[in-house]
Amino acid sequence: MAIFGKKSKGETNNFISLDIGTEFVKTLICDIKDDNVIIYGYGKVRQPLNAMRGGVVTNIKSVISTCQKSIDLAMEEVGENIEKTPDKVVVGIAGELVKGVGIKINYERENPEDKIDDAEIKSILEKVHETAYDEAIKKFTLSTGSDKTQIKLINATVTDTYIDDYKVSTPIGFQGKKVTLNIYFVYTPLIFAGALDDILKELKLTPIVIAVQPFAIARSVKGARDISFDAIIIDIGGGTSDVAIVSQGTFQDTQMFAMGGRSFTKRIASDVGISYEDAEKLKIEYAENELDKAKSLQLRDAIKKDLDLWISGIEIALEEMENIKVYPDQILLCGGGSKLTEIRTKLVEYPWSVILPFHRNPKINFLSPEKIDGIIDKTLKLTKPEDVTPVSLARIVLDIIKDDVIIAI
Repeated sequence: MAIFGKKSKGETNNFISLDIGTEFVKTLICDIKDDNVIIYGYGKVRQPLNAMRGGVVTNIKSVISTCQKSIDLAMEEVGENIEKTPDKVVVGIAGELVKGVGIKINYERENPEDKIDDAEIKSILEKVHETAYDEAIKKFTLSTGSDKTQIKLINATVTDTYIDDYKVSTPIGFQGKKVTLNIYFVYTPLIFAGALDDILKELKLTPIVIAVQPFAIARSVKGARDISFDAIIIDIGGGTSDVAIVSQGTFQDTQMFAMGGRSFTKRIASDVGISYEDAEKLKIEYAENELDKAKSLQLRDAIKKDLDLWISGIEIALEEMENIKVYPDQILLCGGGSKLTEIRTKLVEYPWSVILPFHRNPKINFLSPEKIDGIIDKTLKLTKPEDVTPVSLARIVLDIIKDDVIIAI
C-alpha cells in the first residue's frame, strides 16, 4: 500500500505520530529506515482542562493549540536529521465514542491461480461494510440510548488472513482458492470525526491512518502475532481506560470506557482539599514514591475510593468482548495510570476466575516502549508506560508500508 510514494535511495519517509490524549498531547517525529521506525523528536504538552473529556474533543481551538506546541517541541530535538516538519501523520483515537466491529469472512475464489491484489480486498470490504455498519449502530444505541447517532467509518483493517488454511501476514500477492479474512471496522460519531478533521486541517497534516489506540498497541508488542501469544492489554490514560484482547496471536476485540487517571486526581483534590493541578503533581509524586508515609497513606485512601468503580469498568469491558470463550491468563498494563500501585494490586486480588471464564487468575505485567517491535528511539526519552501509545501508533505506519496490515479508509 503506497503511503509515501516511491523514494530514491537514501531519501527518508518522515511522519508524525500524534497521540491526542485527555491529559497530554504527545508527538513523535519519525523516519523509516531499514524496516525500523526511527524516532528523532519527542514533544509532550499538557492539555487545558476544558480541551478533552473522556477521550472526546470538547474545545477544538484548545486542542489545536496544544498539538501545535507539542509538534514544535518535538521538532526542536530533531536537529539535522529532518529538515522540516512532516506533513503526514498517524493519529490515535480512543474512548467510549469509538466502536469496533469484527467480521470474519470466508470465500472461495473463482480463479485461484490469480494473485490477490488491493482491488480484490477492497471489493470484499465494500461487500461486508453494510453488515459492520448495522452492528456499529447497535453498539452506539446501547451505549448512548439513542438510535439517531450519525456515525462515520474511520477505517477497516484486515487483521488476519488464511489462504487454503495457511496463515499469512498479508493476502496481497498470494494465490489460492479458500480465503478467510478477519476484518476490524472502526466507527465514531460524525461530530467527533468532523472535529478531528478540523484539527488536522488546521495543523496542515494529512492522515496516513487514524488508528484505534488499543488496537495499535495490540498489534505492535513484540511477539504479539505469534500463535503462542495471549494477553489482555489495558491502557489507562487520563480520561479513558482502553482494553484489548489478543488470543493465539490474533487480535480479537477492544472496549473502552471513560474513566482514567483524571478521575483519581479529582478524588485526591477533593479529599485533600487542593486544586486539581496540585493534586496531579501530588499523584505523580506518590506514584514515584516521593512522598512521606503520612501523605502516602492519605493518597492511597483517596485512590482506593474509586478503585471498585474502575475495576467494574474493566469487568464490563471484558464481558462485552465478542466471541471470547476463555480469557488470556496475562494482563499487560500501560498508560500513565498504570503507575499507581493500587491499580496493579486490585487487578491481582480481583477474583477473575470466579467471575469470568479464566482458567486461572491472570498474571499482571507492564508494557514499556522497549517492548514495541521495530522501534529505534534516538531521543532516549521514551521509557515510561505512558509512552507506549505514541510509539505503537508509529509502529502501525511501518506495518502499512510493508503491507503487513491492510487498512482502508
